[in-house]
Amino acid sequence: MVPKEAEGSTMREGKLSKTEPNNELFKAIEEQRWHDLESMIRKDNNVIAEARNSDGNTVLHIMVGIGFNYFVNEMLSLIKDAKLLLEMKNQDGSTALHIAAIVGNKPAAELLLKKNRDLLETKDNKKETPFHKAFENMHLSTIECLLKAANDDGKTKGTPINVDRRKDVNLLVNAISAKKYDLAKELVKNNLEFAVEDDDVLMAISKTFPNGLNFWETFIYPISRIENIEKKNKEPQEAKEVLIMVCKEIQNKKLESRDAYSRYYTKPFLEAARQNAYQVVDEILKRCPEAIRYTDKSGYDIIQLSVIHRSEKIYELIYELGRASNVYKMMEDSSKNNLLHLVGRLAPWHKLKLRTGATLQLQRELQWREEVKKMVSPAYHTKENIFNETPDMVFTNEHKNLVLEAETCMKTIAESCSITAGLITTIVFAAAITVPGGNHQDDGFPLFAGQIPFTIFGISVAISLFASTTALLMFQSILTGRFFEEDFLDSLPTRLIFGLCSLMISTTAMIVAFSTTLFLVFCHKKLWMLAPIGVLAFLPISSFLIVQIQLTVDLLWSTYRQIGYIFEKYNLGNSITYNPNDVSLFFKQ
Repeated sequence: MVPKEAEGSTMREGKLSKTEPNNELFKAIEEQRWHDLESMIRKDNNVIAEARNSDGNTVLHIMVGIGFNYFVNEMLSLIKDAKLLLEMKNQDGSTALHIAAIVGNKPAAELLLKKNRDLLETKDNKKETPFHKAFENMHLSTIECLLKAANDDGKTKGTPINVDRRKDVNLLVNAISAKKYDLAKELVKNNLEFAVEDDDVLMAISKTFPNGLNFWETFIYPISRIENIEKKNKEPQEAKEVLIMVCKEIQNKKLESRDAYSRYYTKPFLEAARQNAYQVVDEILKRCPEAIRYTDKSGYDIIQLSVIHRSEKIYELIYELGRASNVYKMMEDSSKNNLLHLVGRLAPWHKLKLRTGATLQLQRELQWREEVKKMVSPAYHTKENIFNETPDMVFTNEHKNLVLEAETCMKTIAESCSITAGLITTIVFAAAITVPGGNHQDDGFPLFAGQIPFTIFGISVAISLFASTTALLMFQSILTGRFFEEDFLDSLPTRLIFGLCSLMISTTAMIVAFSTTLFLVFCHKKLWMLAPIGVLAFLPISSFLIVQIQLTVDLLWSTYRQIGYIFEKYNLGNSITYNPNDVSLFFKQ
């Protein structure tokens, strides 16, 4: 079936020739009469190569240019002699593969190369190959496709990269920024020199080094094979390979002095500290221990930047060195700000938004402050900067709006959940005193007493009543409590966790109690009725859990994993490759 319209047009078709006998063919293209076009091509296969517009473009050129790959595939199947593709050039000497490279039509490029691989080395009137055209237009996916074709069977002598040196660097930077590490590896392998032309490539790695899977993705990864998550899981290792290749080439330059390496390492090293790219920092420290002394224009070194930008992995990477030295315990900047002043500043927005809601954002900020207190000398906890501000004053001033947002967020959750808990308490209390089926008139004993479903009903009602009452009390304690900034560290999140967990338990137990009532009163011991009742009961329970589970797990993860050393979960000590003894020599200077 022919699609109704092309995927899009990015190539000019040129003015149609009025003198050619195949004018009707190009008129069908212009008017998008695809069925007519298909009929004409099938009637006479020769028009694929012979019919030309005023720019010398064949039908194949045009279909590749507008991205109509259905027709590209059809026409290629009708071409018996693959060598004909090499002769099908427009006035610029461009083959169909040149056009695919110009517009970035990767699927068409793959189809053309499958038909005739020699198209890869065919040059246009400017002596440029399709690779050059893809390169000039920075179509990374198409470049990757052409490189793969060039290297697959080993017939091509070297990768066809003979373009301007500056463009070579830009291409590699773009490939890294787009996280196309397979392409980046190919480019670095074949042209190591331009990879270390300056610090641009290493800087790109520092800025975009992938973080890997987050908590939820790590949780579902063992039971999932979603392509997106699979790719994200591999990215850090692929990026590390590119990083090592670039750093090795820098070392191979054998510069005259150790300080000369600062030209390549300073900016990427400090940028990695800002971006929490601990692999980059580790690799640079392994090869250049003196990098620990690098500072930015404001005079901030790696540990100060890790605190300002909340780069927890960098902080952990350097933590042991800092703890063993008095350098960071008494470190101050030009404004007499120590590390506690710096951590008192509000975190960058891109770091704050990693947490769900203002409550968890503020909690994380408080956890950072508590952690940095362990490193700073106790005398500096209350020391003022040149503006007569203590660390606590800086933190309060910087976070006052976040505290108000966190308070509003906490109250909103507590109020809405209190209403739900109150309704559940009312419902299950009524159910507890009005048992299903009624009671015997002589002794008032329940009619269904002794039956298993009735026992389940009684247990479920009791659990729901007690859990909903607990939840209601927890939420009321939040609404009537104080909202000082330190309360958001443990006290308020703990109450909210207990309230949410109790509410989920009470809701589940209430649905179970209602389901057993249905079975007892209406199903007359028909066991097959358990299936539809179970399915119906699962709907509200699962819906409620889906809505609340992420917030609850985020609260649990953020609050209780942070006991003691808050970054202990990363366990970077096992993956550190730099020698702490080498680094400490420069660290103490």
